[in-house]
Formats: sequence, structure tokens, C-alpha cells
Amino acid sequence: ASKSVSMITKMVNGRPVLAKINGKYWMYWGEHFVNLAWSENLSDWYPLLDPSGKLKKIIVTQPGKFDSDLDECGPPALITDRGILLIYNGKNATDQNADPSLPKGTYSVGSVLFSLEDMETVITRTAQPFLKPSLPHELTGQFAAGTTFAEGLVYFKDKWFLYYGTADSFVGVAVSEKAE
Repeated sequence: ASKSVSMITKMVNGRPVLAKINGKYWMYWGEHFVNLAWSENLSDWYPLLDPSGKLKKIIVTQPGKFDSDLDECGPPALITDRGILLIYNGKNATDQNADPSLPKGTYSVGSVLFSLEDMETVITRTAQPFLKPSLPHELTGQFAAGTTFAEGLVYFKDKWFLYYGTADSFVGVAVSEKAE
């Protein structure tokens, strides 16, 4: 459960580049919950641990919400003037913990904003997904429950392009004007 990684980046001359915070590189990573790790050389990584020596859970699933079964990092996190923006993928549970407004097992996209001063502190987190399956190719495919799964974020010509998988069958893109 460690394949998804979201390196923390900052915008430099209109391009996202890896950011050093307090002399270290940082990344959010993991599935089912999100952890935080640091490196000085981009090769050796050290995850944050809780007092018992287990992986520290920075964000966890939210019962009754779109991410009630799984939280998984999406594209690289981005330092903004408000904090660190992490776009992540959430899976709706298939039991009593599921969000009743979504089909059970659906993958949707949400976001969380962390404090730049303390990368573990959540400033705000979406209660509802900002991108969820609605188009025919997002609702059916290899993953029958429906999927919008954020994978890439590109800044180009003053617009943001969020690339996402759709039911493991196609790639979609959502476009947004530059946010001030």
C-alpha cells in the first residue's frame, strides 16, 4: 500500500518544481491513509512514525463521505499562498460506511489543504468530491462501479489541466483557469 506518491512542488517561472522545505524534500504517500516522508537526497526516504513506531496517519478515510474506504495520493502536491494543496483519490465504501449520495465502490477526486508551517496539519478538506463519475465512459468500463482517478496536473498557458483515469478504460482531462 505504498505505490501512490505526491511529491511537494512549488511554482517557479510558471512550472512546478520539487520544493525543499526546511532543507528537505517531502512527499505525501500511501493508500487507505496518507503518510508523510522526507529525504535529503531524493533516494533515501524516511516516513513519519507515530509514538508506537507505526506509520503516522496524516489523513484517514471519512465514514459517510466519498473517501470512506480509501484515500490515495494523486498528482504532485503544490505549495500555494494558502498552504500545500494535495489532490487525492477517494473510494466510497461498500458497506454501512459508504456515502449514500454515490454508488458503492466509486472512485472520486477530492482535495486537502495542509499548513506550510506544519505539513501534518489539515487546514481544510473537501467533504464532497470535486470530480466524480458522471459521463458514460466514467460510469462503465473495466471498473464497473465508476471511476474518476486523478493522476496528473499540468499548468499550461495560464490554465490547469487535471488528467484522470475513467473506469480504467480512458483518460479524461478537466481544465480550469488559473486560480489567483
